[in-house]
Amino acid sequence: MKKTINAGIGKRSFVIDEDAYARLDTFLNHFRSRVNVADKKEVMEDLEERIAELFSAETSDGRTVVDLALVNKVIAEIGMPDGTDEFASSNAASSASASAEPKAAKKLFRNPDDKVLGGVCSGLAAYFDTDTVLIRVLFVALLICGTAGFWAYLIFWIVTPVAKTATDRCTMRGLAPTMENLAKFTNSSK
Repeated sequence: MKKTINAGIGKRSFVIDEDAYARLDTFLNHFRSRVNVADKKEVMEDLEERIAELFSAETSDGRTVVDLALVNKVIAEIGMPDGTDEFASSNAASSASASAEPKAAKKLFRNPDDKVLGGVCSGLAAYFDTDTVLIRVLFVALLICGTAGFWAYLIFWIVTPVAKTATDRCTMRGLAPTMENLAKFTNSSK
């Protein structure tokens, strides 16, 4: 029989077995020591939120306790902030290939980092991997030809959510929300 611990991760509560908790705690401490940004607290909060998302996705199938295998899987998916796989290899965890950048499914968001009015054109450009200027010119041309550009922009502005978090910014660009990618957008998420 193993001991279990109730742990709060990313503002959610999980039941974690003792071995998995020790491994996760070691990972978080090691990760904290490797983060090289000014706002470590925000990066660590984003990390905990991402871990909570992954745990929730895996425990939704009826699993009630987070075990060591799940913690190792999450650690391998997240990686270290500098892109190395040092923690996983030094602790004999299974890890994903570091050479291939994992892709995530894209989602449409308004981009608050590059906005003129509401960030709609910039969000569409990030979603379709095109230049923002091209999308803006298209909307202006539609506006000149009639009011279709105005109405389309207005509808996108109302329907499309703003990319508030670093995870949203990664998803908007089709990047996997690993800590290396989240660190790129952490400073701009204020």
